[in-house]
Amino acid sequence: MDTFINSIIAFGTLSVAILAIWGAKIRSILAPPLLVLEPHNLSGDPTVLRSPTDPPGHGTRVLYYHLKVVNKRQWLPVENCSVFLHGISRKGPDDLFHPIPMIVPLQYVWAPAEITPPTVTIIKEQILDFGRMSEGENMFVPVLYSYSNNFQGFVKKGEVLRYQLEIRGSNFSSKKYQVFEVAWDGQWEYVPSEMEQHLHIREIKP
Repeated sequence: MDTFINSIIAFGTLSVAILAIWGAKIRSILAPPLLVLEPHNLSGDPTVLRSPTDPPGHGTRVLYYHLKVVNKRQWLPVENCSVFLHGISRKGPDDLFHPIPMIVPLQYVWAPAEITPPTVTIIKEQILDFGRMSEGENMFVPVLYSYSNNFQGFVKKGEVLRYQLEIRGSNFSSKKYQVFEVAWDGQWEYVPSEMEQHLHIREIKP
């Protein structure tokens, strides 16, 4: 009996030691990191962008639209995380969506852009600038760190585009793209509740 009890104690001690050293690794194997994109603000967040040359009280009125990356397993932080635009398709006159050539994925901007680096560690969630509508610009613009010379991902009057987004991190990569659709009828309003009648953003579930 003593031998049995001592064996149980030894096994328990060894298990505690293993969990202390390799606990995170074991958890990552049994339940790997899981990040998903979710809507955060699809009604539009109104703001005014001012340049140093703008006189007091002047600037460009803009509506920003946001998604958020949510960590569904908060005990496993994802480091060096970023979100990429991996593909675009545009609705044609046949009501089908046709891919737009896009050779290199482009990275979205974390919010707030002024203080957030291009890559972040996500423990709980992080907000993403998905797109913006600026007064007088006449198109929905995905908020990216850079744009290729032949970028065709702007939504203009009467257009419907779908964006394929991918989450990447040091210890995570999306197994499938999440798709968000943007449709605009060409009318611009600064009040979010009114602009919702003209610009529609929704996730396309598989």
